[in-house]
Amino acid sequence: MLALLLCWAFPVASASLTVKDLLEHRAQYHQQTVSVTGKIGGLKILAGPRNLPFYTFTLRDKRDSAEDVTVIMQGKPEVANGDHVYVYGVFVASRKAGRTTITNRIEATLVEQLYDQRQPLIG
Repeated sequence: MLALLLCWAFPVASASLTVKDLLEHRAQYHQQTVSVTGKIGGLKILAGPRNLPFYTFTLRDKRDSAEDVTVIMQGKPEVANGDHVYVYGVFVASRKAGRTTITNRIEATLVEQLYDQRQPLIG
């Protein structure tokens, strides 16, 4: 029972996709909850309705990769450009929003920095 609760509370335990895998099978993952890892670029902090903060960034497998997805998350970021992160949220392959079409976006509920396992322990 405890293991079941831990899996629900910590989605990081599930297998993650690469950005390339997500985009190659975008129709399969449309409107599905996904776990993706990658590097952050183009981090922007914005204010939404009622002045509530949110942020967006592009997620790539590697910093110089041409394939990317946009991530949107409520709140203030605890990550920075260049960070290797884990993203958990709902993937939108394509959707109309007024006069705009949203493509390849993850509406995240969790963005967490991943630390290099080879870093020395301090302490």
